[in-house]
Amino acid sequence: MLDSLERIERSVRKLERWLPRSLPSTPRPDAEGLLEFIPRVSPHLEAPRHLEPVVTALERAEREPVRAVISTPPQHGKSTVVLHSLIWRLLHDPTRRHAYVTYASQFARDQMYQAALLAREAGLALESESLDRWRTAQGGGVVATGIGGPLTGYAVDGVLIVDDYVKNRQEAESSTHRERTWAWFTSTALTRVHPGASVVVVATRWHPDDLAGRLIAEGWQWVNLPAINEAGEPLWPQRRPLQWLEAQRRQIGEYDWHALYLGQPRPRGGTLFREPTYYDQLPVDGYRRGRGFDLAYSTRTHSDYSVILTGRYLEREGVLYLEDCWRAQVEAPVFARRASMDPSPMYIYAHGVERGAVDLFRRDHRLPIVLRDASRAGDKFTRAQAAIAAWNEGRIRVPRSAPWLEQFLSELAAFTGLDDEHDDQVDALAALWDGLSLASDWQVKGEQAG
Repeated sequence: MLDSLERIERSVRKLERWLPRSLPSTPRPDAEGLLEFIPRVSPHLEAPRHLEPVVTALERAEREPVRAVISTPPQHGKSTVVLHSLIWRLLHDPTRRHAYVTYASQFARDQMYQAALLAREAGLALESESLDRWRTAQGGGVVATGIGGPLTGYAVDGVLIVDDYVKNRQEAESSTHRERTWAWFTSTALTRVHPGASVVVVATRWHPDDLAGRLIAEGWQWVNLPAINEAGEPLWPQRRPLQWLEAQRRQIGEYDWHALYLGQPRPRGGTLFREPTYYDQLPVDGYRRGRGFDLAYSTRTHSDYSVILTGRYLEREGVLYLEDCWRAQVEAPVFARRASMDPSPMYIYAHGVERGAVDLFRRDHRLPIVLRDASRAGDKFTRAQAAIAAWNEGRIRVPRSAPWLEQFLSELAAFTGLDDEHDDQVDALAALWDGLSLASDWQVKGEQAG
């Protein structure tokens, strides 16, 4: 008898988690637009008028079938609008079945946890508490998954929303990942959509050939909301003012800026490194010294060079001063002798054969090497983006005259990320910049010298 009472009490407590804390406030949900609904349910938020095209598409998807792609900058509130819209739709019609898709299943569950808290505030009673799937007593609900996740067996007769399909630059630059995303979207996601249902992709752009790019090419409705419009006005001045956006632009570089913040991703192949910034004198105190290097002992062509690029990073300015670049076609013992002449830390992105060489240098020559796995950091084009941004902002500086300077600048000017003949110095620069400017990150994620 006691066990039965305890089971009943547990069931009641579980049910109470999903019961509305109060009756829905007026106006009635079916008479209330999404713009008004969001600040009512979340009083700390303002009506997202800067995202009215997103709101309009999601509202129209309730009345008629919609196929739309909307590109927005990161951190401008699009996911907040999307999650509120799912609750708003279920309050209007609890019989409809919707799907929420993002780049990873765990992130989808995290988002649905936040949405569940909003649902309770809004007065939406849910029969199921699973974060992978909501169910209403009337048969409707939401299934949440990541790209590549399960949707088989679930029918979408409401709206399928894709809220960011790419996690980072490395995924975006991977043609394999782009093909897998497209295959899953066309063969799994779209096949679950019933006649009369809608599909809305709301995402930050990363690549010309990403999911949004392919759908736009197929004729889907496309709305682009750049962070700064052609008149120079910010999209969301209250939260993302012009000064902040310009600082972001300098920090991330033009390649990412055009994709993420303007919604106009550029193809590879153009000039990446702009004119250099020169210095007249090296800093004499308050700096960290280090070396970025690249090895010719890989499976690449015989014309590769080994490179050691040395610099001083002045933390109070966030500026790297390059002081020397050694570049030669030499065997491992010669490289090791050269590297042993300087005790400063060495940084490298390496994998495969290069990892074996690094292990040899650590063991036999006690070189102070910090290695990051190149296969986890993307290709050399992706790895170079932070250094390119810093270079173009003037935060990587070179001497006005040095024996190595002309060849170094020539390689940077020619670098496109598309099978360049020489890119060893670019690799070394990327490792040096990341190793010194992100020292704490490298200490955590890098493989230290033994």
